[in-house]
Amino acid sequence: MPIANCVISQECSQSAGSLIALWAQESEISPQHMTINIITSSEQLGSKYKIMANLALPSMWSTSDISLLQIGLAKALSKHFSVTINEVHVITNIITSGMVVESGQEIKW
Repeated sequence: MPIANCVISQECSQSAGSLIALWAQESEISPQHMTINIITSSEQLGSKYKIMANLALPSMWSTSDISLLQIGLAKALSKHFSVTINEVHVITNIITSGMVVESGQEIKW
């Protein structure tokens, strides 16, 4: 259940191809349960980034897999939207078991 909510600036243009496939390739993790939401920003104040992503990961992921997923996401976003890696900011949130509801049921791992 890696879920990325990505806020992109209006000047970012998407390239052809699947962003999910690119993330899976860059992170060396199966794309089976990956989700990416793309939200276009109307304005950004303060420190500027062309892409800001919030990555939600279940606590069951190992430290090494978390690292692969967050770095892979940054690289995939950079490539997909043709921006430098310095213009991509990823924040990872670890979600504990029972803190997810899907189909009306709490998910436990």
